[in-house]
Amino acid sequence: MGRQSAFQEKNIRIIIDTKKTTTLPRQKLIRREDQHYDAWLHWNVTSQCNFDCTYCFGKTPVLKAETNIIDIAKLVKTLDNIGKVFRVSFTGGEPFLIPNIVEACAELTRKHYVSFNSNLVLPVVKEFAEVIKPGRVLNIHASLHFEELEKKRIIETYVSNFKLLKGKGFNVYAEAVAWPEFDIKIEDYRKLLAGHGIEFGYAPYVGKLNNYDFPDSYKAEDLANYNLSIEQIQWFRQKGEVCNAAYNAAVVFSNGDVYPCFQIKEKMGNVYENINFNTELTICPAKRCACPLNKYDEYLFSKVCNKTE
Repeated sequence: MGRQSAFQEKNIRIIIDTKKTTTLPRQKLIRREDQHYDAWLHWNVTSQCNFDCTYCFGKTPVLKAETNIIDIAKLVKTLDNIGKVFRVSFTGGEPFLIPNIVEACAELTRKHYVSFNSNLVLPVVKEFAEVIKPGRVLNIHASLHFEELEKKRIIETYVSNFKLLKGKGFNVYAEAVAWPEFDIKIEDYRKLLAGHGIEFGYAPYVGKLNNYDFPDSYKAEDLANYNLSIEQIQWFRQKGEVCNAAYNAAVVFSNGDVYPCFQIKEKMGNVYENINFNTELTICPAKRCACPLNKYDEYLFSKVCNKTE
């Protein structure tokens, strides 16, 4: 059955007996055992991007957005005043478009850790690999966007930068979005990347498509094709669950404003001034949570659980 006709069917929630599921998703290493931190700032540092992916909700084409420069001195002062060791993760858009991103990371990693979500094709990636100490980088999520890589004919650049980072000792992993309307030869890419020693997995698409809510609307065949488990789909059903958003984790917008998450609009401060973390945990209010912190950073969530037991 084709994808178009599949979307016209009545949406039926898939029920799978997880006890009979033997194939588990490939595990990603978020941090190494010797990397310890107290809090997480997930920074959408720019909406500007050199890619134009169909499924992306957080990008603006390169020529249509102004790129911010990180005020390194004010940022470091704010973190020092809080007195915690931070994980600062950079996403976007494309974070390597920030003109002083390497300088910012060099300063941050004196005391803190950084992580990245990047399409990995900009020249500055090479400078980052040479300047930044791998031990102060928790992970680099090398976003794999097949259609853009094919359209721009830069798969070789992606592969080269991935292998450079891996060879330098960075914890880098490749992951693609399980976009329900992919119309490319995914197996061809899998074989091509495998030839370079690169394995990749899939992350569920979270959002609406043709009036269907994802990830709940994936069919059994989709889960099998993308090697996704029903457990991963259930991650995003967090309403009413305890969450550490605003307690030891927060999101940051490009202007530096800090909020508990992208769905709770209660400003906590600004990375260039001050951040007021809560002393109590949050109850998730979202019907479909886009940032299940208890899964995206189990290390920090477990620290909360240990304190409250």
